[in-house]
Amino acid sequence: MTRHPDPRLDSHRRLSRQESMRLLQLVTLGRIAFISRALPAIRLVSHIVQDGHIIIGISNDLEISAILSSPGASLVVYEADMVDMTTHLGWSVVVGGRAVPVTDPEEIATVRPRIRGWAGSNPDLFVRIKPELVTGFHAGDGNSS
Repeated sequence: MTRHPDPRLDSHRRLSRQESMRLLQLVTLGRIAFISRALPAIRLVSHIVQDGHIIIGISNDLEISAILSSPGASLVVYEADMVDMTTHLGWSVVVGGRAVPVTDPEEIATVRPRIRGWAGSNPDLFVRIKPELVTGFHAGDGNSS
């Protein structure tokens, strides 16, 4: 086995689905990628993990709101990470799945106080992502968090 000259890269490892989903609970911001006008688009959004799903809150974004609030499911990719800006070590999780709007008023009332929009905004649309494909990687000293 060839070892990389930078020992940090030798500790780069794939995470299990369970560990990846657990790590998503440690952060509240991530990026959702979707198709808009035949091109990829990415937005920074807030999220929580609830019952094995990712629920995101979207604030004042007509483009993504129009796409994700339409009937049926939209295919999306969601990514979140935690990386030390000095060492560049940490983890990244990518989830592919179908997104559907959360429409039940009781569920909205439950998730609204738990999802703060980034930059202090209040989300006006909540979307549930059902994880279908979950991949995660960790680079560091063996500690995942």
